[in-house]
Amino acid sequence: MARILAVLAILIWAVLLSPYPTPVFVASVTAALTLPVFRWLRARTGKTAAIVTYSVGLVACIATPITIVTVMVVPQAVEGMRRLSGWWQAGHPIPESISYYLTEAYRFLAEYVPESVEYLDRLRDNLSSIVNSVMKILLSRSLNLAGDTMGMIWALFLYAVFTCLIVFYLPAIRRMFLLALPGYAGMIDRFGRVLHNAARSVFIGIVFVPLIQGTLTGIALGFLGVPDPAFWGLLAVFCAVIPLAGTALVWLPIAVYLWAVDSLASALMLVAWGSIVVAGSDNLLRPYFL
Repeated sequence: MARILAVLAILIWAVLLSPYPTPVFVASVTAALTLPVFRWLRARTGKTAAIVTYSVGLVACIATPITIVTVMVVPQAVEGMRRLSGWWQAGHPIPESISYYLTEAYRFLAEYVPESVEYLDRLRDNLSSIVNSVMKILLSRSLNLAGDTMGMIWALFLYAVFTCLIVFYLPAIRRMFLLALPGYAGMIDRFGRVLHNAARSVFIGIVFVPLIQGTLTGIALGFLGVPDPAFWGLLAVFCAVIPLAGTALVWLPIAVYLWAVDSLASALMLVAWGSIVVAGSDNLLRPYFL
């Protein structure tokens, strides 16, 4: 009878949580990652104090990056989108300094490698179509952000609630699965350990290291006087998870821009910082934490 009730309870919870697969999955991964923290708190402060401290800490971990993005990045992103929209409406002209170098390079290739002209013209047309598509996506997505705000708040609320429920009631959840699957205690415990190790690796590789690399990129851009360094730093965080290219997708084009409109020294400083410090932080942090 107990086994039947346990199976029914699991099925009922599965049906209730089925509309929210993403918050449940992310909450499960977060719970597996932070469960040792809760156990450490409970062993030293008691169950009630551990629940309060863990809940407050989880909310702080969610609210802090949102606050930083709202205060620092969103104004720069809005200003950047305003300038981008103006540049697009003006016919997306290329700055004169950059246009000069491109024109000289085109003339050189046309004079000494005439057969390359056809490929260069085709490349220019392809780049133009790509830029058009990217601009349309950026401008349309920026208009949809306000409409998605309430959905994001609801998803974050569910994520926080599910994470706390899983962590606080994990012993009861384990007992329920043991009743439904008697004789599989070792397998269930191994699954929990594997999930914890996988969550830790994902957090280090996709969250922690990219945050460090994005912060280092933003610091360098701010030091060199690049407009909107917080926005570019956030963009570097997302690009950091891309294999091979990584944050170079952000700082390398900016280095070319600095070389064209500012000075070669600034461009070389950014390239050195990006290739040595930013890229090197990945090679330093991953082996240390993993």
